[in-house]
Amino acid sequence: MPYGGGGGPPVGIVVNVTSCPPPFIDATLFPPVGGDIGARFCAAPNSALLCCLPCPISDWVFSDTFKHQAPTANYVGILTFVLNVLLLLTYIVLPEEKSHRHYLSVGLTVSLILLSIAFIIPISTKPDQCFNEITPDSMHSDLSCAWTGALFSVGFMGAVVWILLRSIWTALRIVFDFKRTDIFKWVSITLGIGLPLLFMAVVLPVAGVSYRLFNVCVPAGRLAFISWFVWLILFSGLSTIILILTIVFCLWKVALSAIAKGRGRGNSGHVSSVSQDTTNSTGTAEAGKKPTRRAARRKTRVEWARIKRVLYLQWRTILLAFVVLNETIFFGLVFSQQTGAIEASSHGITPADEAWGVCLIQTGGDKNACLDKSGGLGLSEPRVIATLQLAATLGIIVFLLMLRGSMFTGWWEIIRNPRLILANFGRRRASVGSQDFIMQDTPKHMSLPMALGSDEVEQPLSPNAQTRHALGMDHAVDRHDEHDMEEVKLHDEESVDEKVRHEDEKMV
Repeated sequence: MPYGGGGGPPVGIVVNVTSCPPPFIDATLFPPVGGDIGARFCAAPNSALLCCLPCPISDWVFSDTFKHQAPTANYVGILTFVLNVLLLLTYIVLPEEKSHRHYLSVGLTVSLILLSIAFIIPISTKPDQCFNEITPDSMHSDLSCAWTGALFSVGFMGAVVWILLRSIWTALRIVFDFKRTDIFKWVSITLGIGLPLLFMAVVLPVAGVSYRLFNVCVPAGRLAFISWFVWLILFSGLSTIILILTIVFCLWKVALSAIAKGRGRGNSGHVSSVSQDTTNSTGTAEAGKKPTRRAARRKTRVEWARIKRVLYLQWRTILLAFVVLNETIFFGLVFSQQTGAIEASSHGITPADEAWGVCLIQTGGDKNACLDKSGGLGLSEPRVIATLQLAATLGIIVFLLMLRGSMFTGWWEIIRNPRLILANFGRRRASVGSQDFIMQDTPKHMSLPMALGSDEVEQPLSPNAQTRHALGMDHAVDRHDEHDMEEVKLHDEESVDEKVRHEDEKMV
């Protein structure tokens, strides 16, 4: 029997019964008021009768081990909460060089704390999950359901959005060498906080949350797929695609670097023989090109070094994106199976449903004897358990990826000298805005094209020699100017990139 209210005559198999045999219950005994009516597990054996499976349905479609395995996700949530709160305190208490504090990491940590609270609440509230014998509770009939559903939706969506922002940051740094960190910071904070709250504000009144297969309420129904689940899958898939394209870009840069090196070695073996006069006349022009080529080669090395550095620093982001994608795929499969079962209710009783229902009736409600015929009614028990465990352990995975050896050093120093806490806060306040006064446009060094003076006494030159010497000096000055401009430009680019590199190292 599929999910649903069975609001019309069945178009499938019609069973010749006048009352609902045990363990099924007549839906007319419970008016459609209160709880999640659409989550009733009902079907109509004929046009005059609507029979429902007792609530909760997990007691009938899954084995007895489900009762013992599924609640472990609640207790894993406690460990997740403790670890992420400790990580958040690390960001707050320890100095930046010890904690690697970054707004993208803080936002992700807060989202995972909210998600873990959703799994912890049922431990204390112990919700019944059912409004009556056949109707699951919803957010309107159970306060625990309302809180767990809201925290689950905003926490999970927040984690996905913050990981998407980390993926975008990685791509901007590697592919476009993006340096406007302040702009990206405030855009990311706005989206990281705004989008999860927006989707929660939409999904709660539009689709609602209810108990389906576990003691944590989740968005329910077809409207939930449109207003929440599809966006969850879209954001997680987009973050993975961005990182895959970024890796492809890096491989492309490696190929170009290898080709350029090969051409450089080939050109270095070419030697042309010219006369002394030709060398004298063209030497200054060829010499003028050498510094530009040298600067170009250096710029290529600097660019490739930057790409390797950022890619190495962001391996955690890449791994997180694939973990979250795997989690959302599991959620998508489970939700699609639920939605498919709901849609099947409009087609009446199928032969498989009838065989399972007859088995329950003949065995007096022994579900274990009929599990092979139910097949979870479209729901895979191992997949449901894996989805719950993955959602609860996501925070633990993130904690392990965020962990740094310097954090242990920082906490050990505070344990030995607790006054460092106040010192860290004082230093943080004193350093606010100090970087804004760094004049990055000012060159860090100046190189003069000519010496300021010389101790040597120059010998008088003939007029022709003076002319040739002046022309040579002009070419030399132009050559040095060109070389110095290239060097200063590269030096300034590296100094500007130093601040961004500091941002990369903070974000794990």
